[in-house]
Amino acid sequence: MKLEISGKNLSLTDALRSKAETKISKLQRFTGPIVSAHASFVVEKRMHQVDLVIHCSHDRIYKARGMADDMYMAVNDAATAIEQQAKKDKTKRLAGRAKGAPPAEPPPEEESEEEKPRGSRRPLSPPFRRRADLFHPRPRTLQDALFLLDKDDAPLLCFTRVETGQAAVLFRDREGISLVEPPVKA
Repeated sequence: MKLEISGKNLSLTDALRSKAETKISKLQRFTGPIVSAHASFVVEKRMHQVDLVIHCSHDRIYKARGMADDMYMAVNDAATAIEQQAKKDKTKRLAGRAKGAPPAEPPPEEESEEEKPRGSRRPLSPPFRRRADLFHPRPRTLQDALFLLDKDDAPLLCFTRVETGQAAVLFRDREGISLVEPPVKA
């Protein structure tokens, strides 16, 4: 870990340097590996101020300012602020990681046909199946899309038409194969 210490309007003592080093090294429990750190000490009108900037792995940067009547207390305040930032950042990262996990609670019970109002649709719920093979993002001609629909034996095929550049859907129905596309503007 690379540590830079600077001071303004005071003389940096060995005790102050060691206090800053120990506080910053203890912050590694919360922030992870520290690449570099900078501590600047300032005294203005009997108010002691410490600015800490910590660069951690994975491009995380934590900044904090501590102010107190004593320089050692200001170091403690700044270190506490960085500790809180790191804890908050960790909970956000873990919450984002948990979004992809399946829900822990069981799905709600289904209503009987008598209880459902007429014409209401059941909302899309997690048991649905995602089919990425039914969409072809590369523009295709109608003949190519018909060939893919027959070859894959899929119920439908979404594609972009080469001729118009608009989305179209080919699907199988009772009469054969149907094409759905937006109306052509004149």
